[in-house]
Amino acid sequence: MRERQLIPYFDKEKPFFLFQNRGSGLMCPSENTPLILNSQNFLHARNLLGQEFEHILFDARTTLNLDALAIAIGTLKAGGTLVLWLDSKDHIDLDSRRWSGVEKGIITPNFNRHFYRLLQSFLFLSEHSTPSFIGGRIGPPLRNHHQSPTIEQQNIIQKILTSPADVAILTAKRGRGKSALLGMLSDEIKHKKCWLTAPNKSAVKTLQDFAKQPIIFIAPDDLCQQIQQDPTQYQQDWLLIDEAAMLPLPVLHQLVSTFERIVISTTMHSYEGTGRGFLLKFLANLHRTFQQFELIEPLRWAKGDKLEKFIEALLLLEAEDNFIQPEYDPQTAMQIRQISQSEIVKKIVDFYGLLSLAHYRTTPLDLRRLFDAPQQRFYLAENEEYLLGGLWLMQEGGFQSMALIEKICRGERRPQGNLVVQSLAFQANLPQACQLHSLRISRIAVQPKWQQHGLGQQLIQTLIEQNDVDFISVSFGYTEALFHFWRKCGFVLVQISSYKEASSGCYSMIMLRPISVAGECVVKKAQVYFQRNFPFSFHPLKKKFTFPLDCQLTDDDIHILKNFAFFHRTLFSSIGAIRRLMAISDVQHCPLLMDYCQRKEKDVQLMGGKKNWLKQCRLEVAHLLTQNNIV
Repeated sequence: MRERQLIPYFDKEKPFFLFQNRGSGLMCPSENTPLILNSQNFLHARNLLGQEFEHILFDARTTLNLDALAIAIGTLKAGGTLVLWLDSKDHIDLDSRRWSGVEKGIITPNFNRHFYRLLQSFLFLSEHSTPSFIGGRIGPPLRNHHQSPTIEQQNIIQKILTSPADVAILTAKRGRGKSALLGMLSDEIKHKKCWLTAPNKSAVKTLQDFAKQPIIFIAPDDLCQQIQQDPTQYQQDWLLIDEAAMLPLPVLHQLVSTFERIVISTTMHSYEGTGRGFLLKFLANLHRTFQQFELIEPLRWAKGDKLEKFIEALLLLEAEDNFIQPEYDPQTAMQIRQISQSEIVKKIVDFYGLLSLAHYRTTPLDLRRLFDAPQQRFYLAENEEYLLGGLWLMQEGGFQSMALIEKICRGERRPQGNLVVQSLAFQANLPQACQLHSLRISRIAVQPKWQQHGLGQQLIQTLIEQNDVDFISVSFGYTEALFHFWRKCGFVLVQISSYKEASSGCYSMIMLRPISVAGECVVKKAQVYFQRNFPFSFHPLKKKFTFPLDCQLTDDDIHILKNFAFFHRTLFSSIGAIRRLMAISDVQHCPLLMDYCQRKEKDVQLMGGKKNWLKQCRLEVAHLLTQNNIV
């Protein structure tokens, strides 16, 4: 196979002339125009997965989106050309508006040094920034697919078919023919019904192309619902799950609970944040027999492809595999210390490897944030040789404008960053949270072999002892184990989300740990607010957290009711105050609120959709306020 080419380009004019047209002449925009990716379509780049392109123009002059760049490189054919259009001058990277917490974006010097150093070390960029071709001229178009299995694919197919294990786990880097293998495997499954599921139906096109017979696709949520209704209906069937690591673990465990045979495929070293950390967490709670298989040889490009090595180095995709995991030693001399962002940049490979291992959803967005985002703090636990654990924190609060805080409470503004304090102001009617100074724990990570030995608690205790902020916050996907860990560290529960997070499949929790006297006051108010209002909700977790009913309507309730009736406060965060108001009111003119509180299912589409239904609920609350002479 011919090598793929990456050409850095710095001029102002569109670089179509750099694309060679099938062996002769120069390429014009009107003939065989390349795929063009830029800031207007970067967020839709995921739709390109499973496709292949011969020419790609990646316009990164104002916005360098690493997810889109990795996808573009993953879809470039052998012998293809990717022109990377760059601006050599220092400028605000508009992609930073997604992850920096700064609305206008920031300059990213640390990542830029990393990026340009790799361009030079892979010989894509000379000292004088002169574009040069890597490899020969582009030949005729390649076939889109290998229509028959390779020897490696065929061996794995036969092993899966004859394996006594319930679950076969297939892993591979991108471009190894993993989805194609699943398609060809489906043709070999005889006398059994075979089902297919994946996070996105459009992403299984390659799999379907390689299957001679159509495979029945069913969305993961629909399949889980059917399993809940009758788990026996699939006991004789096969299930293929493509890109399994993109599914929440609770969903994945439910999917593998009932089928006779399950084949799971997932991408290792993926820019979506699905690495070996996923396997650690999945296998820890898998109660069926399993066997692992891995595809090694690339099919879409040459072995040792320079572009693949470049994107792996740029996104630190090998950091997780190369991270050294020493055995637990209770006698080791360990130090916990705070370090600066510049020191983290020097240790970025190890720290990112630790994060990826502990949190398999670690993504390029996190990498960009680590390199350059402001208002960050870091703590490391180390012995003389190894990194054993770490804390990654974001500074929050310190708002000066009361007008801005009031708009946050009303739901009229949501500035970048400050995730927890804004949630406390908006959901819990606590404007003081925005004024105080706090630290939000973004990640805590401990070496797998050092977990369950108190190191996480030591990190938190050091953090508490060495900081003079008002309080510390943490937000996480609820599991009983995580909840008990944070409670053991002195944190109190103040908020549970109304819906499950798409990434974790869990409800999100916020817990706080006070430090100062002012922080103690805010944390106590947040805790009282939660315990006072949660019993009036209809949350699925309500039975796990029982608190006494408080039916007395207060001034805080009235403030909440006004923010719901006349501004943008959510129904979920206002339901306690609404039900207290309804208890002292004539509610015959509030049919929507009555139905909602009696859990009567209504088709909101008949009322003009959910938005209009919510608008009518706000009007009903406004009517009750007027009825009680509150407005």
